[in-house]
Amino acid sequence: MKTKFFLFVFLAWAGTIHAQKKYSTNNAIVHFIAADDNDIDAVNKEVVSRLEPNGDMSFILLIKNFKFEMETMQNHFNTEYLESDKFPRAFFSGKITNINTVNFTKDGKYPITASGNIQVHGVSKPIQTNGFIEIKNGFVKTSAQFTVTLKDFGIGGVLIKMVADKINIDVTASYP
Repeated sequence: MKTKFFLFVFLAWAGTIHAQKKYSTNNAIVHFIAADDNDIDAVNKEVVSRLEPNGDMSFILLIKNFKFEMETMQNHFNTEYLESDKFPRAFFSGKITNINTVNFTKDGKYPITASGNIQVHGVSKPIQTNGFIEIKNGFVKTSAQFTVTLKDFGIGGVLIKMVADKINIDVTASYP
């Protein structure tokens, strides 16, 4: 009888471990706006993101998928500043350090801290930011805001030196 009980408990536990869901989306959103100039504003709605139950998280995006209101600005962004032919992608790879505070089975908005490396323009830098995981009706949504300094990533140019050295970034991912 004890053997059957332990077997039952083990199978239930193993099933719970196996049932933990890995989340992914191809439609995460990265929006940026210059800290000192609201005209420098773009959004990319085709960002790939993965979130693992252990807190591992990643984002990858094509630089050319950022859309600006003004086509001229988009052209300068891709050719002169981000050199998207030479550096076509940006990446984030890291971990939610307090993932154990998130209950994926209970609706709520959970504060999180993410830590990892961001790579833009061929330069990789460590980053840590705060954000949220929101659980609603079984759906998972992550969001975070942070600021980067363009010169830290080797991004320059006359316009950037005069107007926009710091960029505020909003990241949102809704996982089905």
